[in-house]
Amino acid sequence: MLNQRQDKFLKALLETSSIEHACEKAGIAKTTAYRYLKDENFMKEYRSIRRELMQDVTAKLQKSSIDAVNTLNEVMLDDTATPSSRVQAAKNVLDVAYRSIEIDDTQERIEELEKAVGVEDGY
Repeated sequence: MLNQRQDKFLKALLETSSIEHACEKAGIAKTTAYRYLKDENFMKEYRSIRRELMQDVTAKLQKSSIDAVNTLNEVMLDDTATPSSRVQAAKNVLDVAYRSIEIDDTQERIEELEKAVGVEDGY
């Protein structure tokens, strides 16, 4: 469990662009901040919150990806669009499709390796 100052710094760290700005916002010295950043409990909490934030961002991106694909398809199939726009849209669709296959293959290989070394649930 974090104390009040650690919690205030943690929130500032998540809301600002640098450790220095987070220190200013939390009202702590840089030496204190770096001591917190070396603390195992602080870092565990920090990583947990960052993971939650990234899951929220990922969910929003996934929802927007449908619109993005529809836009690419519209441009790709639009006879009035410039040829370079159509080619770029088609290229983007293919690039993403290939990358998703590569990611699936990589994930499968990781899962097989984890089974081989006895890791459960990927963590």
